Amino acid sequence: MKPETKSFTSQKLSPEYSAAHADYPATPPSGGDFHQAFPLEDGSGNVAVVIGDIAGHGPEQAAQAVLMRELLADCLAAGLSPAGTLAAVNALVEPDPHFEGFGTVFVGTLAQGTGRLTYASGGHEPALIAPAEGRDADAVRELDGTGPPVGAFPPEMARFEQHEANLPPGGTLLLYTDGVSDARPPENRRDWLGLPRLKSLLARFAPLPPRRLVSRLLGRVSAFCRGKFHDDVAVLAIRRRLPRRINELRRSKLRGIARFTQACPAATGSK
Repeated sequence: MKPETKSFTSQKLSPEYSAAHADYPATPPSGGDFHQAFPLEDGSGNVAVVIGDIAGHGPEQAAQAVLMRELLADCLAAGLSPAGTLAAVNALVEPDPHFEGFGTVFVGTLAQGTGRLTYASGGHEPALIAPAEGRDADAVRELDGTGPPVGAFPPEMARFEQHEANLPPGGTLLLYTDGVSDARPPENRRDWLGLPRLKSLLARFAPLPPRRLVSRLLGRVSAFCRGKFHDDVAVLAIRRRLPRRINELRRSKLRGIARFTQACPAATGSK
C-alpha cells in the first residue's frame, strides 16, 4: 500500500537538470522534513539542492523546517558555498532560544555542463548517485558526510567540510530522509530497510524518468513497511539529462526491446 503523499511534483530546473520529489509527513498536514531544488540566478546555469530533517515531530518542528529551508536557500542564492551555507545557518539557529532543535541537512550545487556536484552534508543520510542504466547496486555511489547536524553545536565547535562528486549524463542523484532508510515492517521492528536495499531499489528504477522513479521507489518502501511509516518521509531525485543523440539511441533501443517482447511473449515467460 502506497501512502497518500502530501506532495508529488516534478520540475525542470534547467536545460540539463530535472527533479521529482515526494513527501509524506508522519503527522499530517506538515512534518519536520524539507527539501528544495532551484536554479541559481547568477547566470551560471547551475542548480542548488537542499534536503533536511528537523529532529522531532509536530507543529513546532514543521515551523523550524520552513525557517531552516528558507535560510539555507537564501544562503545558496546569495553565493555562499555549500559548506559556508551550513556554517552560516548553524551560526544563526544554534544560539537562537526560539530554535531549540537541530536538523540533519544536505546542500549542494550542480554545475551546468560538467555534472560536478559540490556538497556539504551535516549529519544527513548518505546521498546516492546512480548511473543512467542502473541495475547494479554496486554501481550506486554513497556520498560521505562532511559535518555535524545543523544547530547541534556552537559555531566554534561545528566544522563543515565540502566535498565534490560527479553526476554522469543520465545519472540520478537521490536525496532522502531517514524515514525512508529506517522504514521497517510492523511485525519486525528490527528489520530496517537500510542502505543496501535502498541502493538496490535505486539501481533497479534508475532508468525510469524521475517522477516514475520516485513513485516506484516510494511504493516499494511503503510495501516493505506495510504502509506504516513511523517517521516523516521525503525523497528528492535529480536527473542529469543525457546528450540528445545518446538519448535518442537509448529510446530507440527501448522501443526495440518492447517490440521484441510483444512479438515473442515466450521470451518474457508470458503465455
